[in-house]
Amino acid sequence: MGRIVVRLGAIGLALALASCGRGTPHATILYMKERELGGPLFPTRIIVNRHYLRIDPDTGTGNYILFDRKQRVIYSVDRNDRTILVIRSHLITLAKPARFHDSVKPGKLKGRFKGHKLKSYRLYTNDHQCYYVVAAKGLLPSAVSALKAYADTLAGEQALTAAHTPAGLETSCDLADNVFDAGREYAMGFPVRVLDYEQNEKILTGYKKDVPVKRSLFVLPAHYVRYSPGEVRNGD
Repeated sequence: MGRIVVRLGAIGLALALASCGRGTPHATILYMKERELGGPLFPTRIIVNRHYLRIDPDTGTGNYILFDRKQRVIYSVDRNDRTILVIRSHLITLAKPARFHDSVKPGKLKGRFKGHKLKSYRLYTNDHQCYYVVAAKGLLPSAVSALKAYADTLAGEQALTAAHTPAGLETSCDLADNVFDAGREYAMGFPVRVLDYEQNEKILTGYKKDVPVKRSLFVLPAHYVRYSPGEVRNGD
């Protein structure tokens, strides 16, 4: 399936929860390690407040993602091309396949992260394992909410992409993870570790609360060219 995976490496999980009142906003910053398709690990940071979620992968490009949580719009900023890909929320009208069943099986792993109990889970669709998740229930619930909203917003665009994808090219895991049950890895708590069927991995390494952040982090470049995924699909 031709996913619009706005990962800038992979969709990161380093998250900051900030207040946007007067003065310097403060944040809880989550630090992650990620890998794509079994490749080398790289660090990621995300900053979020009531209004925005910002994802910064440390790839050396300066590219980032800004998610407007109130307007439900994702902006993927490319500093090299000086462009912004704009992804808006869409109602999903794509029909589910006739055979489509999700299930969750608890794993054996148990432990603790920052005082929170860890449990492992395996997430299946049509008997195919799509995710292995190690989650901490009750850890950073506001971060979970922000990331789930991001996944839900991206799912609408993924559904439009799936509708233009030839039959048989998308897998049941693609449709579940990206369209019909997007963000399901957050259902058991904050995912301290996530490994999907393509060997994309996210690992939470730590976080800090009440950290001052620059207000400019939530401001988009004024003169970048903006375009939509529809323009890419239609070759405009």
